[in-house]
Amino acid sequence: MEVKMVLYDTYNAFRVALLSLERFNALVNERHQAGYVRGERLQEWVILGRYYLDSCGNTMKYFGEDIPAIIFPNLPPVMMQKEFQDYVKKNSLGKEIWCSAAMESDIPPANLICPECKTGWTIQNCHDTVVVHKTQVIKLDEYADSGTKLSDVLALWNKDNDALWLIQPDKSIRNDRYIDRSIVNSKLGLKNHWQVNERGWITADGDYLTQPSDEAMVNIWTYRHFLCHREHQARIEKQYFQDIFTDAGFKDITLAETKNQYCSCEHCAPWYVVYADKLYFLIGWRKRVISIEIDDSLIDLTRLFAAEETTKGTQNIHAWGRKKCVEYLRTIRNIVRR
Repeated sequence: MEVKMVLYDTYNAFRVALLSLERFNALVNERHQAGYVRGERLQEWVILGRYYLDSCGNTMKYFGEDIPAIIFPNLPPVMMQKEFQDYVKKNSLGKEIWCSAAMESDIPPANLICPECKTGWTIQNCHDTVVVHKTQVIKLDEYADSGTKLSDVLALWNKDNDALWLIQPDKSIRNDRYIDRSIVNSKLGLKNHWQVNERGWITADGDYLTQPSDEAMVNIWTYRHFLCHREHQARIEKQYFQDIFTDAGFKDITLAETKNQYCSCEHCAPWYVVYADKLYFLIGWRKRVISIEIDDSLIDLTRLFAAEETTKGTQNIHAWGRKKCVEYLRTIRNIVRR
C-alpha cells in the first residue's frame, strides 16, 4: 500500500515540531485527526527516544526498564520505526531489548503547570509526567444567577493552569427540569421500552447558559513531574494512614515511608512502617485491599480474626477498605490493652 507523505508525516515536520512543546502537541493532534477522522495511514516514528507514533495516529509513551532514550543516549531525536529497529539491532551488543509503549502519551499541554512545584514543561522534559484523571459532578448554582455560559465556567476552572478541566462531551449537564419519563417502546415489543430522560442529563455545548440546580459532569486531568507526583502521593497516603490509626484509637503514632511491598510502578503509593502505642506495623495498599502486618509474636491474627473471610496469616491480614482496616486495628489495640 502506498503511504502518502504529508506535512505532519515527514522528517522536517517533526524537526520543526520539536522546536517547542506547543508545536509538538499540535503535530500530535493533527496526526490523530488524520488517522481517526480522515482515515489516513501514516508512517511509524520514534521521537525523542520517548514516544512511538503508529500508523493509525496514536502517540504512545515508552515505559519500563527499556526506554530507548535511556538505553541509547545518542539516539537521534527523529527516526522512522524501521531506522530505529536497525539502530537497536546494531547498538544493543547482543542484548535482547524489549521496548514497551503505553497507549497514553501523557504529553502535557504547553500552558499547563505542575500543581506541586508550579513549573511547566518543555520539549526536553515533556516525558516527565504522571497523569491522574478523575470524573466529578459539580454543582453550578454559583454561576446560574448571572446566566454564565458553560464555556466561561470552564475558563474559570482552567485559569490557574494547574489542571486540565473538560466538560463531558455527552450527557454533560443534569437538572431535574430535563427529566422526561415519557415511555418509548422499541420495535421489539412492549417489554423493550425506556424513559426518554429518566435522570435529567442533556448534552450541552459551550454556549449553554447555566440554570439554577444545574450539575456538570467534568473530567479533570492533573499532570505532575514524577518526583512531584511521588512527594504528593506520599503526603496524601501518609495522612490517610495517620487518620486510620487515629480513628482506631491509637494515640502515639509515628509513620515512616518505606518501599511498596507489592508493586513498584509509578502509580502505586509507598507503604508505611508505623509505630503506634508501642506496637510496630507495616501497612499499605495491595490492589483493592490494605495489607496490615504486625511485628509482635504474641499476637496471632489468624485466631484473632478467625471469623473474617479474608486473606490472613499469623501476623498479617488483608482489610477490604478503610472501614475494615480501622476495625481490625481497633481490635488489635483493644486486645493488647487488656
